[in-house]
Amino acid sequence: MRIQSESMARSSSSETQVSPQSIFFCAANTAAALVCLLAAILVLRLKLYRKVVYRLALYQVLSAMTFATVEASEIVFVYYNSDVSVYAKVCTVIGWVVVYMQWTKLLFTIWVTLHLFCFAVFYKNLKNLEVMYVVTS
Repeated sequence: MRIQSESMARSSSSETQVSPQSIFFCAANTAAALVCLLAAILVLRLKLYRKVVYRLALYQVLSAMTFATVEASEIVFVYYNSDVSVYAKVCTVIGWVVVYMQWTKLLFTIWVTLHLFCFAVFYKNLKNLEVMYVVTS
C-alpha cells in the first residue's frame, strides 16, 4: 500500500513539473515582447510615426508584441490537469486570442507588402488607405 501511494505521489508531481521547453518558450516570447516594446518606444520617441510606412511598421510591432505576450502567458497551463474547470475557460480565450493575433500579423504583413510594392513600382502613395489597413486587420 505504501509503495502505491509513493508511486502515485511521484507520478502526480512529475505531471506538474515545468518542462525546460516551456520555460524557454516563455522566456523567448517575453524577450520578443520586450524588444517590440523597445522598438515601439523608439518609434514614438523619434517621432517616426509621422510617415505612413513607419506607422504601418508600428502597427506590425504592436501586433507582434501582443502576440508574444499572449504566447508567453501560456506558461499558466503547466498545471492544466489539476483543475480543468478553471483552466478550460482561460485556455479557450487565450487560444482565440492567439489565432486572432496570427491572422492580424498575417494581414498586416500583406498590407505592408502591398503598400511598399505599389509605392516602389507604381510610385503611388496609398496614404489614404491606412484606415482600411487597420480596420481590415
